[in-house]
Amino acid sequence: MTPADRQDILALGADLHRVWYADSTTASERKQILRFVIKEVIVDQKRKPGQVWFKIVWQTGAVSEHWYTRQVRSYDEHAFAEHIEQRIRELLGEGKLDDEIAVILNDEGLHTTKHRPFNHNAIWFLRQRMGLPPAKPYGTLPNRWEDGGFSVRGAAEAIGVYPGTIHKWLRTGRIYGEQPRKGTPWKISLSDREIRDLQNYVQRARHSKREAL
Repeated sequence: MTPADRQDILALGADLHRVWYADSTTASERKQILRFVIKEVIVDQKRKPGQVWFKIVWQTGAVSEHWYTRQVRSYDEHAFAEHIEQRIRELLGEGKLDDEIAVILNDEGLHTTKHRPFNHNAIWFLRQRMGLPPAKPYGTLPNRWEDGGFSVRGAAEAIGVYPGTIHKWLRTGRIYGEQPRKGTPWKISLSDREIRDLQNYVQRARHSKREAL
């Protein structure tokens, strides 16, 4: 090998990423490149939950060890399951809502079992799994705020129905309420006339059910 040949090979090695990703490089050529560079790869998936350990023996004789966080089916296998649960408990203790917890976990570089960012639903699922109630950063809600808006409980008591019925009416549009963001308390607008109309509606519905029986 001439000095010029050696320099060409060194230049190719330094620019290997461009050769690898070049459109002109075929799959078989990429396999050949790997054979030129790597002698052996040893893989172990059982050393740590949710992680893969592998060792690369390079053609030069050098050895390097690496860890890869893999996609898993459940949080029982998640590599950072204990840390995630600990952070959720801590953030709930600080009064954080589910969507706020999701943002914080994402900012900390954590992810779901499928390597996806956390969202409100993922945190809700984990809370259910851990048996934890949602945070109540607003404390005990009043039946009615000073501006006249009703809480869900207050609206239910004013009309004479269960809170679940109020949530149903909010979804269907029978009553109107505002929620700054998901997870925050509803503030429901009800006039005296609307309350009377809803009370009459409930009475008619209950009467119809009794007649049906």
